[in-house]
Amino acid sequence: MPSKRSIQDKIRATGNIRQITRAMELVAATKMRKAEHVALRARPFAKNAFRLLRNLLSYAHGEQAFQESSLFQKNEKGDTCLLLITSDRGLCGSYNTSVLRGAVKFIREEKNVRGVAVGKKAATFFRKAGIQMDAEFSQLSDIASLADGSPIAEFLLSQYEKGIYQRVFSCSTMFLSALSQKAELREILPLSVQSLQDMIQGILPQKGMYAKQEEKEEAVFYPYVMELPFNSLFDALLRQLFYVEVLHLLFESNASEHASRMVAMKNATENATDILDTLTLSLNKARQAAITQELAEVSTAKEALTAE
Repeated sequence: MPSKRSIQDKIRATGNIRQITRAMELVAATKMRKAEHVALRARPFAKNAFRLLRNLLSYAHGEQAFQESSLFQKNEKGDTCLLLITSDRGLCGSYNTSVLRGAVKFIREEKNVRGVAVGKKAATFFRKAGIQMDAEFSQLSDIASLADGSPIAEFLLSQYEKGIYQRVFSCSTMFLSALSQKAELREILPLSVQSLQDMIQGILPQKGMYAKQEEKEEAVFYPYVMELPFNSLFDALLRQLFYVEVLHLLFESNASEHASRMVAMKNATENATDILDTLTLSLNKARQAAITQELAEVSTAKEALTAE
């Protein structure tokens, strides 16, 4: 049986670990709520921009605009780009593992894949997998913002318009609830009306307090008087919606990372508590054994003295 001193040292170390994991759990929970709230703030802009896009199409050129826009057309040549979004740090459960597993499956099925890494874990994955990495974005804000998403969106748009990328896919984690996240693969370029609409609807989580947000009534738009050329206005609006789509992917991944870390730290805290209970029981048994041994020695000594 281990000595009382060694057990006490283990109890002290485990107690310190439990304090750390408990603090990390609370911090992750706070950041998760902030990330979820920030994501919802992008929803009104995305909804109104998408509504404006539909009205412009119905009022002006209709389906012809899609044929004229490069963002809606698949490039004839070029490689396939994978935008892989992970975290910079670990201690977040299966968050990174799920995304990387999806990336491995995608790389096996596709040919001529080039990578754009968001997060140090994604960059490490591309290097180990031998995938050409065109750009790396790491050390982003704890709570994703437009300043984090703009450089990523600008890079992808520039590469796509140059014909370097034929299609662009994203592999990231979708936030369903605080206890449920799902790694998903999406095609984000070329754009489609359905993908933009799904993105806007996905800003509202399926469960939780934010899932009960009431939808406002649709505004009525009247015929527009456009001073700018339609193509310029249409392309500018598409770019803004693509910026929102990339930012939405960051929001989802950001909230999922904090939720995964919160759950992982909660499990670690509970495990530390179980270990402390076991160690405390072992310490009590060691103390009882020591007391029993002392009593036995006293009794033996008494019997020896009496016998004389």
